[in-house]
Amino acid sequence: MLPKKGTFLIAGLMLLSLAGQAQLTIQSGATFNMQAGALVTVQGHVENAGTLSNDGLLKVQGNYVNSGTYSGLTSNGVLEVYGTGNSNITPGASSIANLEVNKTAAADIVKLGASAIVTHAFTLTNGIFTTDPINNPSFNLSSPVTAVYNFAAGKEVIGSVKRTGFTGGVPHIFNQPNMLVTTNGGSTPTDFTVTMIPESAGGDPTQAEREVKRKFSFAQSAGSGFTADIRYPYLSSELNTNIEANLVPWRLAAAEWNARLTPVTRDITNDYVTTTGIAAADLVEEWKLADPKYTMNVTGNLRGAWDGVSAMNTTLNTAGFIPLAQPYNVTPYNYAGTEAVGAIPANVVDWVLVEHRKPASGLPQDALVATITGSKAGFLLSNGTVVETDGVTPIAPLISKQGTGFIVLRHRNHLGVLSNAIASNAAGTFTNDFTQLANAYKPAGATSDPVVLLAGGGGKYGLWAGDASKNGIVNGGDIIAIKAAIAILATGYQFTDVNLNASINGGDIISAKSTISLLGTGSGTNSLASQNAGKKVSTNIPDPITED
Repeated sequence: MLPKKGTFLIAGLMLLSLAGQAQLTIQSGATFNMQAGALVTVQGHVENAGTLSNDGLLKVQGNYVNSGTYSGLTSNGVLEVYGTGNSNITPGASSIANLEVNKTAAADIVKLGASAIVTHAFTLTNGIFTTDPINNPSFNLSSPVTAVYNFAAGKEVIGSVKRTGFTGGVPHIFNQPNMLVTTNGGSTPTDFTVTMIPESAGGDPTQAEREVKRKFSFAQSAGSGFTADIRYPYLSSELNTNIEANLVPWRLAAAEWNARLTPVTRDITNDYVTTTGIAAADLVEEWKLADPKYTMNVTGNLRGAWDGVSAMNTTLNTAGFIPLAQPYNVTPYNYAGTEAVGAIPANVVDWVLVEHRKPASGLPQDALVATITGSKAGFLLSNGTVVETDGVTPIAPLISKQGTGFIVLRHRNHLGVLSNAIASNAAGTFTNDFTQLANAYKPAGATSDPVVLLAGGGGKYGLWAGDASKNGIVNGGDIIAIKAAIAILATGYQFTDVNLNASINGGDIISAKSTISLLGTGSGTNSLASQNAGKKVSTNIPDPITED
């Protein structure tokens, strides 16, 4: 311990060392000077209430606490936290020119006891360095963008890193080499802060949704109208069922996670995801990484193709009529997907379209086209399974919003059907069996079920057949369309081929009339207004329907 008002000088042309000290205490009024080339190794704590001038190398194994004045040359003065055990750094009002963390064990923790300013260089060689973000979220490691950050392989700062004197158009390093932020355009912020909390430090993103277990948040001072390019790093151990090659950034807005599907690049070797052009206003939200590809285990039957026993016919496939590209790029589906194959797989009945809808209200009657968060065309197999174009894998569209939603199954000449609410989950799966009546939403006041019981199906249900005009209604207008197709001897892949047997004839009229004969409506949006227009059955999907 240095006496009050005393002065202690360590100097030398060569390296001089004051080593093995249990503790260094500089009392108020005392001065401790370390000239260039000097080395002081303290195996215990350093407590400075006086003046500590460090132009050499001060190595501290215990805690460093400064309530006085600390200074040092930027080119020489280094404060190194070294050795075994955990340490705290409380720098007080003084900045540190050069800070190095070099603990003996990778599990040794160096924690900030207050915000710290490092002006010249920060080096993390070994150990864990944390700003203590869970207990003290206001603490940060702050440096001008001119300061150099050096990280040993696999090392990163847990918590908040602030870079001051921010410059636009240049990527700046924050918590680790792959935590990069670049701002472009607008008015450049004067400083920028990244808070990155890995799973090992409690970094669990908000809400119980699918996610990589690492949490990100951003803040800045001043600046407006700019956009940000951000690289998000992660650890493979944090993937949590997510497929690494699919990861995208997600933003939490109004308690809802929103995917940023494009533009996104990924580096699965170095474990990071990059996106560009984030609006400044979006940076105030919490961010995470997650896989947006959700597996939809969807099952359904088409009444028109039902064989009356246990499966659907694949006549369109064996006749070679099914197109190689998805057919739902027309009104009313207006689906622009590029799904296509070189050959139609075995056991395929036809193309179908699957949608995920997420209305803000959470109510099925509000699950309109405008609430679609993801859709994909795939194949319906003869056993009722909906699969990807490989003919095997369950269909898996990309979705843009997480949370409870609804699945829609649509076919080009059957009435589409809407599920009841299905909760989102961390595994990224939605399951709905439309062959069971209880799994299809039925609007209040509807006089017919959303699906129809299949003969010989052992209690299974199927989608209503006969929507040859593609308007969500089966009525006399569809009979007229089928008869017109018969009159011109239409063949091939036709909307009027209701029973999917590769020909348009009286059998298709019978299928449509069978639907109409059951009467009723399936849509609460138009049921009362249309009952006087003639017998019909309507889809239970709550989109407005144009009446014939």
